[in-house]
Amino acid sequence: MNRKFGWRARVHDESGVALIIVTLALSALLLLSTAAIEFSTGSLSLSKHDQNWNASLSAAEGGIDDYLFRLNENSNYWAYSDTNPPPDGNKAFVQWVDVPGGATQSSYRYKADTSTLKVDGTIKLTSSGRVGTTTRTVYTTLRRRSFIDYLYFTDFETLDPSLYTGSPFTPAQAQTKCSKHYYDGRDPSCIEITFATFDKINGPLHSNDAYLICGGATFNGATSTSWTGANGIRYRPNGGCGAGTPNFANPGDPALLPPLTMPPSNTSIKAETVAGAGGCLYTGPTSILMNSNGTMTVSSKFSKNTNNGCVTNGTGPLPTNGVIYVQTVPASTTDPNYTAGCPFTVNSKAHPLGLPITNDVNTFGCRNGDAFVQGTTKGQLTIASDNNIELTGNLLYQGGLSGSDLLGLVANNFVEVYHPVKCNTLVGGICTAGTDLTDSFHPTWNFASCASPTAGTRCATLDAAMLSVQHSVRVQNYNLGSVLGTLTINGAFAQRFRGIVGTSSGGVPQTGYAKNYTYDPRLKYLSPPKFLDPVASAWGQATWSEIRTPAGW
Repeated sequence: MNRKFGWRARVHDESGVALIIVTLALSALLLLSTAAIEFSTGSLSLSKHDQNWNASLSAAEGGIDDYLFRLNENSNYWAYSDTNPPPDGNKAFVQWVDVPGGATQSSYRYKADTSTLKVDGTIKLTSSGRVGTTTRTVYTTLRRRSFIDYLYFTDFETLDPSLYTGSPFTPAQAQTKCSKHYYDGRDPSCIEITFATFDKINGPLHSNDAYLICGGATFNGATSTSWTGANGIRYRPNGGCGAGTPNFANPGDPALLPPLTMPPSNTSIKAETVAGAGGCLYTGPTSILMNSNGTMTVSSKFSKNTNNGCVTNGTGPLPTNGVIYVQTVPASTTDPNYTAGCPFTVNSKAHPLGLPITNDVNTFGCRNGDAFVQGTTKGQLTIASDNNIELTGNLLYQGGLSGSDLLGLVANNFVEVYHPVKCNTLVGGICTAGTDLTDSFHPTWNFASCASPTAGTRCATLDAAMLSVQHSVRVQNYNLGSVLGTLTINGAFAQRFRGIVGTSSGGVPQTGYAKNYTYDPRLKYLSPPKFLDPVASAWGQATWSEIRTPAGW
């Protein structure tokens, strides 16, 4: 009995321990369940925050898209603001507006700063997006798609018709047969220009035409064309210069973009030189040397009235509005800058600057609106001409490529690197062989001697944005003389016809210059004063950054 009693007592005591263990286990499970619920709830909250964070940025970009749509529909939409509301009822200037068709309760509002529109053609837009209590803001620079968006822009990838010599066409014939895009039925006998194997383009590139490209050519920037392409590609491989394929920085390039249309002339820039506008109007051949102290030294013997008191023969300040225009001597006797004939003889030449130099095959009209430009630019300046712009020496920025200095060059006809040559062999009135000349009469008009990166006698460096409205950016006598060296362009250039700077054989330069072209990224948001824009181009984003949301939004 005692044994049974003892056994029962032991069992009773152990049952109490089991109850405690069960209770503890249940408590642990409860704690784990609570933690799991709290974790799930927290995760949902974090997930919701992430959704709102991403969605609010999308809403801000939706505001940019909305403003761009309205601006492209109405070119005067830039004039509207919170104090001058638009007639279309758009409330985004003054309050939050729901994103149309949004799956979430997202909204945007924006503010446009147009204070620089008439200076550099840009609008600064601040757009905020909001979802719930989350707000994000984007600051973007808007401007029309422009020639200076590209390091390299060409309308026609063919030789300028004015440079044809009768084989295969006369200039008049070439104007009819070759002033067409490849996809519009250009005559197959037109002289097309190829991107060579050794060419490297360090910046964005666009052509309205179809590229002809050798294998090995390298495009280190966004590349686009207005040709829809063939066989799945939008360039034409040149099988005559070796095997291989070109190298594009972006997969799928060249991209397809609408063409940019050249304006008919640069006369809108001339309008900036009327009395009171601040620009300088020069007449006849004019030499302009930019000085690193922010002045310019000018020789313009035909100029009688520059309209705004600009220096004509000596050194003086840059024009107050940053614009110079060089016009051809007027034919009207009542024009204040009229002069009969060519009364200037310099260096035994009937030309106010003594051109051409002795033995030079180049020709220069005594009364032409030609600008002869070189030097170091301090400030922002655009030089335009009725006829040509001759680059007679290096063009540099006083503050380098990271400063605020900018130079624009806009010629109705050629923008060309000065290259005097003596003709040694004349065949049928055409010079086929020549010798480089040193301009002893204009000693500063020679580019600096150089031995690298390409051996030669002259290297040229051009820091500028250049535009040839009717013709090309080129090197004079590119096919005569010896290898000159390297042509370095830091900026952008645009032309109607493809300009030539040298010749090569088997990938080796034979005459003229090798290319070293690099885009000036400041041109994404800055522009030389009154630089020409394409005809009817669309507005788009040039720069983008996220900023702190303005107070009160």
